[in-house]
Amino acid sequence: MKIAIAGDDPAALYAAILLRKQRPEWQVTLVGKGAASPQPAHILTNAVKPSLALRDSDVAGIILRASLSFSGLRVRRNFRGSVQQQTIKGLRYSAIDDSVLLRILVDAAREAGCVESHDFAMPDADLVIVGDCRVLSAMGLAAGSLAAPGQPSDELVCHFEIARTGQEIEFDFVETGNGLFHAMLIPATAQSSSLIVSASRSALAQAGQLEADAESIHGFCSALLPELIGSAKLTLQSAGWSPFETTLSSRWSAGNVAVIGAAASLPHYSVGLAARSGFEDAEALVDQLLSRASVDDALSGWQALRLPKAQSLHRAANASAEWLRHAEQHFSMPIQRFAFSCATRSLRLNYTHVKSADPAFTREVDGIVSGPAVGSGNEPPPPMFTPYTLRGMTIPNRLSFSPMCMYSANEGTVNDFQLVHLGSRAVGGFGLVFAEMTNVRPEGRMTYQCAGMYAPEHVTAFRRITDFVHSNTQAKIGIQLAHAGRKGSISRSWERDKPLTKEQEWETLAPSAMAFTPDRPLPREMSVKDIQDVTDAFARAARMSEEAGFDMIEIHAAHGYLLSSFISPLSNKRTDAYGGSLENRMRFPLEVMEAVRANFPQEKPISVRISASDWRTDGIQPRDAIEISKMFQARGADIIAVSSSGVTAERRPAVVERLYQLAFSDAIRNEGGVPTMTVGGVLSHGDCNTIIASGRADICLMARGALNDPYFPQHAAKQQGWRMKWPDPYARAAETPVRAG
Repeated sequence: MKIAIAGDDPAALYAAILLRKQRPEWQVTLVGKGAASPQPAHILTNAVKPSLALRDSDVAGIILRASLSFSGLRVRRNFRGSVQQQTIKGLRYSAIDDSVLLRILVDAAREAGCVESHDFAMPDADLVIVGDCRVLSAMGLAAGSLAAPGQPSDELVCHFEIARTGQEIEFDFVETGNGLFHAMLIPATAQSSSLIVSASRSALAQAGQLEADAESIHGFCSALLPELIGSAKLTLQSAGWSPFETTLSSRWSAGNVAVIGAAASLPHYSVGLAARSGFEDAEALVDQLLSRASVDDALSGWQALRLPKAQSLHRAANASAEWLRHAEQHFSMPIQRFAFSCATRSLRLNYTHVKSADPAFTREVDGIVSGPAVGSGNEPPPPMFTPYTLRGMTIPNRLSFSPMCMYSANEGTVNDFQLVHLGSRAVGGFGLVFAEMTNVRPEGRMTYQCAGMYAPEHVTAFRRITDFVHSNTQAKIGIQLAHAGRKGSISRSWERDKPLTKEQEWETLAPSAMAFTPDRPLPREMSVKDIQDVTDAFARAARMSEEAGFDMIEIHAAHGYLLSSFISPLSNKRTDAYGGSLENRMRFPLEVMEAVRANFPQEKPISVRISASDWRTDGIQPRDAIEISKMFQARGADIIAVSSSGVTAERRPAVVERLYQLAFSDAIRNEGGVPTMTVGGVLSHGDCNTIIASGRADICLMARGALNDPYFPQHAAKQQGWRMKWPDPYARAAETPVRAG
């Protein structure tokens, strides 16, 4: 087989080495050498991925000997002249200079028997592996669909080599009055480091830097970052201020051409593991080529294996980049907490990693989060076990069981199932448990088996549950009040949400006469009287919730139910005072908010659940969510439960990962100044502690994870050596050791 390797890219070159060593009879030709421009240093290992184990141990050994190992992360913050810094010790990294890595791989490829050519055409190649999109056109290849365009970004960067090294990765944040600038320094060799300075286009324009020449850029950055640069020599590696264009192609091959490395996947530089991921891509590609009957089959199997990995890395990199671009929203935090938030910005590195690396620093962060809430022995609790107060209600920890529909009520009346369901989570240690979505009118239910709060017997049944929680646990209990709107009149989830028969279904309500799906009933567009009637029903349900003994109410204005469908432009097409602008679309939900607040004791808190994004460009955007949250807060909401999607039947987002909605909560809390509860992929005590310590939310909501483990808080406490109080009948559980295996 004849294979051409096009472009100087670590993944492509490593693939060439593996192919020659495992199939010496194959002809592997390197073309397009020297096409690559200097790249920042590559981070090869970190606290999450502490070792580099490549298939070719010889190459891995050379790379590791040439890389620089160091330990620590330094964060420096300059807010208009006031400089603070914090070092987190013990976080181990290794990195390698880009040119050094390429030289190692080119030499290894030559030694393996690869030949070199300047013939870009390669007309007789059986397979062309491209590591640099820019050589595709030079090679005359009909593979334009593989060259994914760079993702548009307002961020512009300058890349320098700086003649200094150190023992930490460094992040500098400077608020100049023109906007935020941030810098990342990665030690690369014993004499030099990579320095990437970044800012928004508008900040650079205000600073007069958009069209600056090299001399001006040197002077500007030296003055901007005196603590970081000092007198060290800077060598500009990029063509001035330019976008760092991330790429992620959805198609990694066409015909006999495959893209790999930066041509297939280039995440934001701040995540640092792109080359490492490329090596893994190369190993998987070679495995497929050696085991499949045809090149087509091999390329298809390779993409199926590795594209999801690339997408996952991009999600982590995007989370990192988003945090860096909006770091100023965290400037009000003490420097220790700010540094912790920076360290965990990608959500891959979490509280558990940081605590293992630098327990003294983590203890300091714990103390800042807990304040006077000190545990036994004067040790502050892990962040997830700090109390939290809303109005007159204090919950013992930051863990909440999220409202989840159980579809087990009888004519709206809950029963023993809900008693055990909610009681077990309270006994299990959740500081706040929420009863399921509870509907304020019979026709506001989704199913015949949904819970209600519109009849006297509903109060009695719920009172039995709240009394149990209050008598036997330290937990507080809330209720989520809702109206399903156009998503009503269906069967239960395990019956696949099928529409009911004509004899079973009831009339549903919506802001506009638009069915949720074509097979659902067409809802009736609500009149102003309907709006007032539903508002009155929420007010009545609030009074009944107080009678039932609830400590808190959550208003459900998310997931496409009635209030949410008024907020989203995708479902609200009205032309009256309840449609059109965001202010008009919010009118009805805010009227409900005011009615519930007026009919629930002032000392008891109210939360509102919102969909912070419809995951469509023509729907609610995260920027809207900040304004929506502030509007609810101004009408009496104490905290916002931040979720997303549900307004349409489309699956959005396509892939759900850990903490996939946390960025929305972060923005609402730290830019909007509104307390938040976050939900969505909260899976571990590492996640919970990271969320609270980094200040991205005030409470962690668990849903499916808490269905799986109703005693999650108690188990998490024991794993961390923190003692939680059990109910007296369960006190012996505290002394029971936990064994694995």
